[in-house]
Amino acid sequence: MRDFRIETAGRALAAGVLLAAFSLGCASSEYTRAREQDRRLSARVNEALLAEFPGEAVEGRAHHGVVALLGEVKTEQGRSQAEAAACAVPGVARVNNMIMIDVEGSPSRTVGSSPVTGTPVIAARAETAPAP
Repeated sequence: MRDFRIETAGRALAAGVLLAAFSLGCASSEYTRAREQDRRLSARVNEALLAEFPGEAVEGRAHHGVVALLGEVKTEQGRSQAEAAACAVPGVARVNNMIMIDVEGSPSRTVGSSPVTGTPVIAARAETAPAP
């Protein structure tokens, strides 16, 4: 009778280990599937942005249906057009537009919006004063 209990406990332990291994495999495949979906969505958004802005440095990166737009355009209208192009791609749930606007062709001054609050932000690099 005692051997039966030990044997049953051993089988239960083995079944538990197998169940845990299978559940980890499922989680891993879900993660892989989500990463692949993000990669495909990023590619579709980047195709739309390339069609809208050939030669511009603008890209989209997707994570669970949320697309972050990165890069630089010349006007606020271009920034809005990039957001509209990304929103039109099937599968995009939300767009975080972090595209910067090139002000007067100067890389030291850019205008954009805060990725956290969405409020306009102007960043200017401090100019060094000439030595006396």
